[in-house]
Amino acid sequence: MSDSGFSTQQDSLQNWIALTSPSSASFLPSIENTGTVQTAADDTQSYLLPEKRTVYISFKQPKQPDLEPLNPLRAELQNFPSSVKANSSDPFSLPLCSVERLSNLSVTSAAPRRRSDCFPSMRFPPSSVSDSSTSARRLSLGADPLWTNYPDRNVRAGFIDTHCHLDMLYGKLGFRGTFGRFRQTYRSSFSPEFQGCITDFCNPHIMVKEALWEGLLSEDMVWGAFGCHPHFAKGYSNTQENNILMAMRHPKAVAFGEMGLDYSHKNSTDSSRQKQVFERQLRLAVAMQKPLVIHCRDADDDLLEIMKKCVPRDYKIHRHCFTNSYSVIEPFLTEFPNLYVGFTALITYTRAREARDAVRQIPLDRIVLETDAPYFLPRQVSKDVCRFSHPGMGIHTLHELSWLKGEDEATVLSTIRNNTALLYGI
Repeated sequence: MSDSGFSTQQDSLQNWIALTSPSSASFLPSIENTGTVQTAADDTQSYLLPEKRTVYISFKQPKQPDLEPLNPLRAELQNFPSSVKANSSDPFSLPLCSVERLSNLSVTSAAPRRRSDCFPSMRFPPSSVSDSSTSARRLSLGADPLWTNYPDRNVRAGFIDTHCHLDMLYGKLGFRGTFGRFRQTYRSSFSPEFQGCITDFCNPHIMVKEALWEGLLSEDMVWGAFGCHPHFAKGYSNTQENNILMAMRHPKAVAFGEMGLDYSHKNSTDSSRQKQVFERQLRLAVAMQKPLVIHCRDADDDLLEIMKKCVPRDYKIHRHCFTNSYSVIEPFLTEFPNLYVGFTALITYTRAREARDAVRQIPLDRIVLETDAPYFLPRQVSKDVCRFSHPGMGIHTLHELSWLKGEDEATVLSTIRNNTALLYGI
């Protein structure tokens, strides 16, 4: 047991190995007190470390700063996500644009502003202002709220929503049942291109309590990712970590996360605690050779520094729900050649100028599609169709990507699908 209250990472990994079948455990690297992740001999094993960088995974615990005890989550988080709250109090809601754009908008707020803070809500943002890219009417801004208005609906390729939260979506809608039944209930807004989704369980306190994940992963078209979101880092404990590691045994658990750093005013966990939990999860994920799902808000410099220390350069990474400018993501794209950037239906809103401009500059073969459901209802979808975003609505983000990149939709669809396969193996 370390001074921080965690068991050592060596113990955690040994427990995970013991619970994993021999065939599954065989890919794990050798774990010693201080072990080096060796370069893969086979080029296809791009998870492992290339020769140009050596990353040391140490299971000796450094002296930790004085942290408060690993108490359970605060009462207001214990009911998350089942309780339906106003978006202004939702810790996961994001701004439409950075503070650099505030000079052009008549928006005021009593909360202290950081670089990426602007509007309190992104799921139902205010009506958009025009920009130079919207002089001609385009399909993604049409009045019809359903995917059926689009001309390329018969393209054979499909898409996978690489990041959503079905547990939160079900809670907000009060829905109970299988994902198959959900698709049937909302069939008018599921396009034929939909091929499945990766649902992310990032609140380990309720992951076991609500017990949804095992049933969801038993269904067709559903995969899973497991981790601790930085909003919940304060309550991260040995028990929660063991629950994550146990879930990662599932054959359809394809990634570790989401995890990361969040320095926005909506997160009450201090930065030192966030860094501690983030680094611990990174080292576990790398040892398990699972792709990373990364959350970051207002913490890019610290995030990059920690990732360069803990993550092999050629590791597979999903920078989830990117909402900022290209200059912010460029160092990550350069440092990690297998990092993919996830965009949501935020880009269907013309006020999201920075994210839309980033789409134009990031190579198409470095982009993946996600909904982050239940958040980011596409601009062209009426709340009469569904009050919240769901995985089938990723088609609207696809159309907007096509428009912003100046590429035909068939090319965008096939490229995005290939990126998903390279990143997640599905």
